[in-house]
Amino acid sequence: MEVTLILIIKEVEYAIMILDELYNNGPMSAKDISDARDIPSPFIYRVLKKLQEKGILSVKRGPRGGYELCGDCDQLTLYDVIGAFENTFLVIECMKSDYDCSRNDDMGCCLHKEFGRIQGTLKREFRSRSLASLFAREDEEKSEKKKRA
Repeated sequence: MEVTLILIIKEVEYAIMILDELYNNGPMSAKDISDARDIPSPFIYRVLKKLQEKGILSVKRGPRGGYELCGDCDQLTLYDVIGAFENTFLVIECMKSDYDCSRNDDMGCCLHKEFGRIQGTLKREFRSRSLASLFAREDEEKSEKKKRA
């Protein structure tokens, strides 16, 4: 029996797709983003709202309005995007600051230490590259595929 473990929730995946779309195409309506990236309506507004609440996106109302990036994608990282969504960056429940673990009273639990190390490594990796470098790499890969075709 195979068990699937997903560390990044679907909302974060959609958020990255939205940011990539806005990075490459400028301000867009929620509907245009949804159509371009095939993001279902129930998700798009929820994800856009969370990104707006964290100051990653802003919305401009009116006929020429739409969602646009607030921050510089050279400064934003995957960690910033993940941080816009609740409870998405715990490797295991005992890593919660308020979790009461009877096996870790003296901080001697080997599992807690190892999961803490892994969680720290993941955080560093998610902080290590800007969204701009990620999106630029994606553009380079698309260009390479076109050249080969």
